[in-house]
Amino acid sequence: MNAMIKLVVNHTYAAEAANIIRLFYGKTQIDIVNLEALEYNQSLFQANEVLLYSLLDYEDEKIVGRAILNLHDEKKEYSEKYPIDTEKQRKEAVKLIMYKLLSLHLGKTYPWGILTGIRPIKIVHELMDKGFNDEYIESFMPENYLVSIEKAKLAVDIAQRERSFIYPLDTKTVSIYIGIPFCPTRCHYCSFTSNSLKTCGGLVEGYLDALIYEMEQTHVFMNKYNLKVQTMYIGGGTPTSLNEEQLERLLAKAYSLFGEDLVEFTCEAGRPDTITEGKLKVLKQGGVTRISINPQTMNDETLKAIGRAHSAEETVKSFELARKLGFDNINMDIILGLPGEGIEHLERTLHAIEKLQPESLTVHTMAIKRASIINENLDIVSNSGNTSEMMKLTVEFANKHDLHPYYLYRQKNMVENLENIGYSKAGYECIYNIQIIEEKQTNIAFGADAITKTVYTDENRIERQANIKDIKLYISRIDEQINKKLKLLEELYK
Repeated sequence: MNAMIKLVVNHTYAAEAANIIRLFYGKTQIDIVNLEALEYNQSLFQANEVLLYSLLDYEDEKIVGRAILNLHDEKKEYSEKYPIDTEKQRKEAVKLIMYKLLSLHLGKTYPWGILTGIRPIKIVHELMDKGFNDEYIESFMPENYLVSIEKAKLAVDIAQRERSFIYPLDTKTVSIYIGIPFCPTRCHYCSFTSNSLKTCGGLVEGYLDALIYEMEQTHVFMNKYNLKVQTMYIGGGTPTSLNEEQLERLLAKAYSLFGEDLVEFTCEAGRPDTITEGKLKVLKQGGVTRISINPQTMNDETLKAIGRAHSAEETVKSFELARKLGFDNINMDIILGLPGEGIEHLERTLHAIEKLQPESLTVHTMAIKRASIINENLDIVSNSGNTSEMMKLTVEFANKHDLHPYYLYRQKNMVENLENIGYSKAGYECIYNIQIIEEKQTNIAFGADAITKTVYTDENRIERQANIKDIKLYISRIDEQINKKLKLLEELYK
């Protein structure tokens, strides 16, 4: 859609209305105007623009939400009354009314309805905490958020599975994240903090020095307050882009500091082109219990198109080598909606994964990130419109192989407004993934751009402290970042 959208509001919830508009119209420009300004100056509306109104008024002690569409000679309107007038209700009314208007106008619905946040399962947990049963929640989600019945049932199923890992809550038990912001090359869809070894390889040793120093200083604080580490996760970037000596140094230090009470230790080995027998042995000897070998797709032409420097065959060989060395908890990631891919490509990917039989499979939906290479060249993104069918195929695959859904999250600008979902065999759920998504446990994070989150369970409140993203600045200002982290933690545990 080329025309600009002008959104006229008489309230302070323009961002909520705009999120719903982008759901239907994509990443188009939205110009927000106050109703009084439009009435004062009608020239704000140009003939080539879509004019949308999002209005909240009061009538008979009820709040009335209205959404109006003016498109050239066409005008459509939708309105509803709401008996409750809280801040949350007003925001939801704005979203519901705009969604219903645009759904009627464009003939579209989306599986997660008005939910544009990344953690829809948190809503289910809140309802369960209040004592509502599954049947009530499965009807509540469609009625209040326009979520499809299928997704409502999925959300309840996942929440029930997660609860045994989340509860009982223990503020003295934490998870650890260690970020390695280096990769051999940058994948075209990636927006994470990642630096090519070709250009930034000289920074690795200095980065590890600063990272280990940050871990050591924080460990002193953790000992003071008797904090226990349940899970540890080394991600990136690509941790296995480190050489064997660097990887061994990192793992030995991490395990000596945080390994005493560990029940799960994950390290991403996501790029098969970084995996060697020597590195896998280092991971095994370093106490790692779970690894992730991520093909994203098993189609070589797609791998080349998205900037992955490995083949499907290399993925298979890396997986088989890990099995040979004793890894019995391996995850694989795939992405739906990659450039040029359709059902037949996914079928080939799933057929190859079927032969390998990983303990878990994480299914990502393509999301166009602002910081990604693909965002700069949207022409290469698949627009086949069959991602929902691809998702259904992965559900069938998971059911066939006794892989059950155990966590779910969403991102902005996801293809067809779908989700990322993790499947696993019983007993192989990634506890770290569950804890980090549902945010019931404090997460202490180390490294460039790593975000520490403290969870105040009694207040349902979360505080965050992010490290500097730039590697050189992270190294040179490491003491400043440690102090900020310890101040954040002190506020929780004092």
